[in-house]
Amino acid sequence: MALWRVGNNKSLLKEKRSYCDFCKKKLKWYDNVPVLSFLIYKGKSRCCGKKLSPSYPIVEILTGIIFVLNFYYSTTYLLLFLTFIILGLLVFEAAFDFKYMTLPDLTAFLLIGLALLRWLVLGTPKSFLVSALISGLFILLLHKIKIRGHEAMGDGDILLAVFMGLFLGFPNIVVAFYIAFVMGAIVGGFLILKKIVGRLTPIPFGPFLILGTVVAFWWGEKIIRILEIRF
Repeated sequence: MALWRVGNNKSLLKEKRSYCDFCKKKLKWYDNVPVLSFLIYKGKSRCCGKKLSPSYPIVEILTGIIFVLNFYYSTTYLLLFLTFIILGLLVFEAAFDFKYMTLPDLTAFLLIGLALLRWLVLGTPKSFLVSALISGLFILLLHKIKIRGHEAMGDGDILLAVFMGLFLGFPNIVVAFYIAFVMGAIVGGFLILKKIVGRLTPIPFGPFLILGTVVAFWWGEKIIRILEIRF
């Protein structure tokens, strides 16, 4: 619901209760139980029977999995809390970019601020700041590239890259970018082959950057060690 409100310029604070996307009737608390409500009502709105997007339960399930993994990997309660917020915002950004083809600046700046706070709490090396700067410049260069008048990257991707560098540091940021570009190429190629999209159809890259970030955050060092052993 937060996704829909931000995407349609609605206030997150003034609207106290959620309402149906179709008939605009206010929803009861039991209409918003993650995953369960979708299953009980068979993927339809309880009040008007219109079919709901499967993106709702998918996002809810992924959020639950990510939060469980965060609880498992966090070492202190403060880091657990900070990372919970960061991961929640990342899920929001990925879903928002997938749906609206843009990344909201507000959440990107919030992510950068939280990454800075986490950096201060952990006392991580200053190289993380350099990593953030280089990551932002890298995506900025890609942003300047235009394919038949279309920008290769959006403004929001630049801010997201700055966050990634600050959050992951080197060499995990390299792992994140590698995963993002490989997965983006695989998914994009599949969609083109299946003629779901055209060769010049814009595809949101934010979700791939965020996927790379989450994977590199938890398993980046393990991936690097595996690659070092094999090569």
